Amino acid sequence: MKYITFLSRDIWPAFNSLYAYTKIKGHFPKKIVLLYSQGDMAEEMEKRIKMLYKVNVKEVVVVKRKIGEEISTLRKILLDIVEEGDVIDITGARKATILALMGVENVKITYLMLRDMRFSSYPFMMRPVSLQRLMEVSQ
Repeated sequence: MKYITFLSRDIWPAFNSLYAYTKIKGHFPKKIVLLYSQGDMAEEMEKRIKMLYKVNVKEVVVVKRKIGEEISTLRKILLDIVEEGDVIDITGARKATILALMGVENVKITYLMLRDMRFSSYPFMMRPVSLQRLMEVSQ
């Protein structure tokens, strides 16, 4: 099982969702795939992931894959990397990314819902837990 996440303009949505997943589920995926469009974002996210895993005495392999904006190209990339049982986090995804997931089966889709956007740039544990909900849907 891989944990696949998307990076867009900000690192916090994807990182907070992963952090929530590890804390709520109590599971630290051994392989995380970062799909990104800007290289510096992926490097920063990888550093944060490795720090999270180091603090929790866990091991992780982080794979970075650059993606474009075109839905058909993105869909092809997703179909190449997604396997049955993978977790796909769409918290940091753009609409085109979500459209590219249409029809992908046998995966779990997660999303960290935040009820008050004033806290969007804060780390998961610095936001009121009552305003956050980790949602999961199996396809």
